[in-house]
Order: sequence, then structure tokens, then C-alpha cells
Amino acid sequence: MTVDDNLSEHINQERERRFAGLGLPTNFIAPNYGGRSIVNVPSSIVRMLGGKLPTPPLDPAIIRRFSRGVDRVVLVIVDALGYSRLLQALECNPHNGFHALLRNGGSLHPLTSVFPSTTTAALTALWTGYTPAEHGFMGYTLFLREFGVRAEMISFNPTTADRSGHEQLLGAGLDPDNFLAVPSLPQTLARYDVPVYNLIEQAYARSALTRVQIRGQKETRGFVTSSDMWVLLRSWLKQRPLERALYVAYWSKIDTLAHLYGPSSETIGAEIDNFAYSFEHEFLRKLPAEAREGTLFLLTADHGQIDTPPGQAVYMRDHAALRERLQFGFTGDPRAPYLTVRGGELDAVRAYIAKNLSRQFVMLDAQEALRAGLFGGGKHAPETRYRIGDLLLLPRGNQILWERNDPPRLVGRHGALNAQEMIVPLLAARLDS
Repeated sequence: MTVDDNLSEHINQERERRFAGLGLPTNFIAPNYGGRSIVNVPSSIVRMLGGKLPTPPLDPAIIRRFSRGVDRVVLVIVDALGYSRLLQALECNPHNGFHALLRNGGSLHPLTSVFPSTTTAALTALWTGYTPAEHGFMGYTLFLREFGVRAEMISFNPTTADRSGHEQLLGAGLDPDNFLAVPSLPQTLARYDVPVYNLIEQAYARSALTRVQIRGQKETRGFVTSSDMWVLLRSWLKQRPLERALYVAYWSKIDTLAHLYGPSSETIGAEIDNFAYSFEHEFLRKLPAEAREGTLFLLTADHGQIDTPPGQAVYMRDHAALRERLQFGFTGDPRAPYLTVRGGELDAVRAYIAKNLSRQFVMLDAQEALRAGLFGGGKHAPETRYRIGDLLLLPRGNQILWERNDPPRLVGRHGALNAQEMIVPLLAARLDS
């Protein structure tokens, strides 16, 4: 599958205009924050519902014909659903449930994710409408100056913590309501009297990550499978046919399957088909006319995934001369690691990477990448520059940087600038068409 010519042109223009000085390889996909990125989706939603965010909205060519007379928006976020995977599923199965939207005036466009293309950064962009540089949630593992620890930001535990521990940073004083430097999307919409209703899998409904990303919603409801997600979503719209509102539903299982089996596995196509079947049969077909009126449906993803065979892992244990010059193990993600270098060792680290790792990774000055806008523009969060270290490594292909001695178990990952992890779909349709 290929990116359409229109998006390719925008990507190339953005890379040359903003990132030429970084020397990114031509096959890298630069985030297109000016109107063709996931961060532009919430900005467009806010505008359609009568408000405004400083982030640019989606390119009018994508959203203009859907945006008039919108009273309600349904936003479905499918974790790790790459554009090419959805396109492949649609082409392979003419009965895929999302064809029902495309046959009736809907459209499918590719967007770029943000950088890093990882859950903490990308989902937060979708739940705020601000770029990673602005919201400050810069990766899977972060060095938190305020606690003096390197922390894993899905579980909110120090990386050295006993695995049986649970959200230990909250016990140490981290406040989910104030961790981000920007308001959440529900907090922004509340200023315009637009409520937000959130559907999320039960296991995540009260997690620290959810509490950090999603603040100010009118209601959160947990669900068990995609089937009851669509049923609950339909029920909500039927109950409130006249209310201006945003409904957000999040489905994680494609990400889970892609990590375990790889994003090229046939399980991904099967899960997309099952998800789309429930959408068509439990949501779309049974939604009454009054619940469709003025309703815009949007489906997107936070990022995609790329196959990362364990044999492509680059082990830190094999690079002791590099490891001993770092203040601590790398932060960020295995596909977008940040290196924080000991004082006086930066030139030596640069030279070591250039000699020993340049075939596997592109090395960037992390602060130069920040200034160039790779993480987004706007007003940077106070901790952003401290959370990205001194150097950034980006894999040229399927590589990951791995600091544990046991081999990696996950065979699909994301975080870097490869097309498979950076390009995601935006499926848009009016339900009253």
C-alpha cells in the first residue's frame, strides 16, 4: 500500500520546510502538524462545536464537506491501526462494515501521527489537541526531574520498581490532574458548554494514564468487548438526540495483537473485520434517524506499528563504552530512545554512535530536533526539554535499542518515523447523509 500523492506532497513539503536541517532520510515520515496530523483532529472538533484551539484544524480538503451543521461528534480511536492495514482490510473484504460509510459519502484519508509515535504522546495529543512539545508527555519511559527517577509511564512506576507495584508514582505525590501542561479536550469543550462522554475498556477506566489524559468529561463508562462498546455508544446517542456533545470511544486490542503477533499478522485483518462488523450491525444499522441528525463520525488511530523481529534488536550490553557514558539507561521508547549523556562525554558518545551504530540508527541532537519542531510547536511544556535528553536515535529499519539481557518478546512496535508507524487513517462520515 502507498500513501496517496496528495499526502506525499504535503509530507515532503513539511519535511523540507521545517526539518531540512535535521537531515532526515527521505523514507522517514515527518509529522505534518499544520493540518494533516492527528493533533489537528481535536482542533477541528472544537471548532465545529463552537470553540477554538490554538492548534491548526484539519486541512479543509479533508473536513470541509462534513463540518456544516454539526451538533455531535463521535470520535473512535483505534490504538495502532495503521492506514495501510485498514486499507488492506477494506480491499480484501468487500463486506467489511466500514464500507457502509464509504458507500454513503464517507471518506478515508491518511494522516500522520505525532512524534514520538507512541501511545503516551499520541493519545495525549488526541485527548488535548496539543502537540507533544506542548503537553510534555514525551514517551513510554521518562526521566522525571521532580521525582529524580526514570519512570515507565503506562504503569506510572519507577523502572527499578518491583513489578508487583501499582502506580507507585501516585503514592509518591504525582498528581494526575496536574501532570500535563495543557487542558484536556473535555476541559476545553466545557468552556463552550459541550459535554464529553467517554467509553473505554474497563481495565483502563481508572488507570493513572487515563486520569492524566482524560479530565473533565461528563461521564466515563467502561466496556468489556468491542461489541458492547458499539451497543453502549448507540445507546448514548439514542438517549441524547438533541444535546451538542462529543462522544469518544477507545479500542486497544489491535495494538495488543500487533505487539504479540506483529502488525503483518493475519490476526490484524481478522480483528479489523470483527470490529467493523460490530460497528455496522450493532451501531450503524440500529441507530435511529433522530440520533443520526447533525452527527459526524470520525475514526482514527494514535499510531501504527512496524514488525520488529527480535533478531533486529541492538543490545546495550554489547556497547559498554556507550552505556558507561550515559547518566542512566535510555528513556523514550526502544524505537525512539533518548540518551542523557554524562558531563563532558557528549563528543565521545557522538563519535561512538557514528562509528558503531550509524548503520542501524540516525542520530539527532534532541534539543535541535525540539527547536526544529519535530515534537511540535507552540509553547513548550516546562519539562519538555529535560525529558528528551541530549541525543535521539531513530532506527533506519526494523531495529530497536534494547537494554535488558533477556530478548524482547514483542514482535511489533512503534515510536519512530517509519511510514507503517507514522501514517494512520481518518475515516469521516456524516451519519445523517
